[in-house]
Amino acid sequence: MALWQVDFELVPRSVIAPSADPGTAALQDANSWAAVAFPSDYRTRLASVAAPATASNKEFETWGPEEGNRVEVWSTGGRVTRAMVRVDLRRLDSRFGAALLAFVRGASAVLVRRDGRIVEPNINEYAAALRSSDAWRFASDPAAFLASQSTSDDDDG
Repeated sequence: MALWQVDFELVPRSVIAPSADPGTAALQDANSWAAVAFPSDYRTRLASVAAPATASNKEFETWGPEEGNRVEVWSTGGRVTRAMVRVDLRRLDSRFGAALLAFVRGASAVLVRRDGRIVEPNINEYAAALRSSDAWRFASDPAAFLASQSTSDDDDG
């Protein structure tokens, strides 16, 4: 993940149980889709989110460039087990965001940010999750972000 990207796991709503920290639990389960059906037409639907990349491995498919807006899907034995999204905050793309949220809603899923924040598939929660991320701080002012990181590194030592 690049500093300007926010990572989200795409997690089935049904595996998010009411608990103290459901986001962290969802992130720890790398196979969150193993027992839940992923949309069978996901390839076609994700092609409306980002351009499909040439797949050299049928168990790892991607849409979008590595350092840009990207969707990654892992499969085992032809069944999707995990899906992840990376959002490029250098140049916000409203079409990517809208298509992504439509896909997430259609999959009966939520987005879970790396820190465990659960994001419902609506524009207000999605925008708030982007704006409160380190990637947003970096994309808004790279020099200030890097300076704050080196200061906190100095404080740790």
